[in-house]
Amino acid sequence: MRERLASGAVPEPRRVGALWAELVSTPLWEGSPSWIHGDLHPANLLLHDAGGLAAVIDFGDMAAGDPATDLAAAWLTFETSGRRRFVAAMAGRYDDATWRRGRGWALCMATAMVAHSDDAPVLAAVGQEALHQVLEG
Repeated sequence: MRERLASGAVPEPRRVGALWAELVSTPLWEGSPSWIHGDLHPANLLLHDAGGLAAVIDFGDMAAGDPATDLAAAWLTFETSGRRRFVAAMAGRYDDATWRRGRGWALCMATAMVAHSDDAPVLAAVGQEALHQVLEG
């Protein structure tokens, strides 16, 4: 994260850095490891022509760990109103700290997409939008 912020490739590096410092202070996951996709962003989601999720692809980062990793999709995939519906649909399953870690994962992934997707304009655009969503909350 520090290297990406220092590279000049990430917009608003001071604001992003301050949010990162805040989010990494969140308590660690103390629950049992959960199966996680590990790379849950729009490029790994397939939609039906009529809308709705058809499939999740690219399980190369699948692991067992903190479910917050996959909750990053709330910021990587949805705009504000969609994120609110997603969070509401998951009500009671995760505590505030897990959602904060999810936001941190989203920030980490968004900055990586912004800084390292010169050859993948779609991922760069996903990163830019996700960065905006994470900064907005």
